[in-house]
Amino acid sequence: MNLMTIDGGTTNTRIYLFREGEIVASSRLPIGVRDAAMAGKKDGLINEVRKAIENLLKESKIEYRDIRLVVASGMITSNLGILEVPHITAPVAIDDLIKFSRYLVLPEFFDLPFLFVPGVKNRKPSWADSKSDDLIEAMDMMRGEETETFGIMELRGLKGPAVLILAGSHIKIVKVDEWGRIDSSVTTMGGELFSTISRNTILANSIPPELVTKAEREQLLRGARISERVGFGRGCFVTRVMDLLGDTEGNDRANFLLGAVIGQDIYAMKNSQALKVNPTDTIVISGPGPLREAFYILLTADPYFAGRIIMLEDEEVRYSVPVGARKIGMGFLEMQKRRGGDREQNLSVPD
Repeated sequence: MNLMTIDGGTTNTRIYLFREGEIVASSRLPIGVRDAAMAGKKDGLINEVRKAIENLLKESKIEYRDIRLVVASGMITSNLGILEVPHITAPVAIDDLIKFSRYLVLPEFFDLPFLFVPGVKNRKPSWADSKSDDLIEAMDMMRGEETETFGIMELRGLKGPAVLILAGSHIKIVKVDEWGRIDSSVTTMGGELFSTISRNTILANSIPPELVTKAEREQLLRGARISERVGFGRGCFVTRVMDLLGDTEGNDRANFLLGAVIGQDIYAMKNSQALKVNPTDTIVISGPGPLREAFYILLTADPYFAGRIIMLEDEEVRYSVPVGARKIGMGFLEMQKRRGGDREQNLSVPD
């Protein structure tokens, strides 16, 4: 069976082609929903995705009619993407994602059958007043990370309870309950803040252009400690003090600043009303190498966390989304089979 997955992000789109469960081809497009938002229409995004699909099939010598399903997840299912699918409310099992996905046959994409996967949002806590700080802080949402979460659980054979740290420009922390359902999430701007502060503030002269080249445990821990003690703003500025008045290398200072930033993310992880992390929960860390390793160092040094802490391998990080999307797609096809036929509509993509 041939199946395709599309991981649509804000700035990039990734497409994977599966043949009998194995990835045989892939494509990365430097276009995402941000481009559609800036242009005020989706034509550019649609055209680039269509061309990429066409090229992948030609390279793989596969006909359109031989693609059983295209599973699309991430921001491509937002109001800025190809087709909007409303968030569903946690707790969410993989069967819930399958149930609430939109299945369409799209003329704009060679009449291929598409399955658009919904995002997930936190449920409103019953104990919080409608105008309280607790309610605002406890709310969160995701698009794409739900697929990544189930991909990681599949790759690692995990059942839950677990906490997944999906690091990137935004840090998404996902709680999975004992039944393997997405229970809640918390999002921070940790990765984006680190990049912005490093490149677009007075600290740009103190941080090397390549940012963190090697994780330095001592400096990561020091940055986290000082930031927690005297606040985020002061913690960041200490990076410049280290440059002007201390004897440090650029990579040391970059690690210190990264520790100051993601130390606050770990603080949020322990204190958020949304997550309610148990100290014995298994923690799984995904994302780019330096961020992944920095989180691992800080978490293993924190006595609060007594459970197993897993740092994913590069290949697991790379393929977690397509693996999760394929699992959703295969579940949907099995559901179709049980129901005895297709549930498809021929619709055009709205402008």
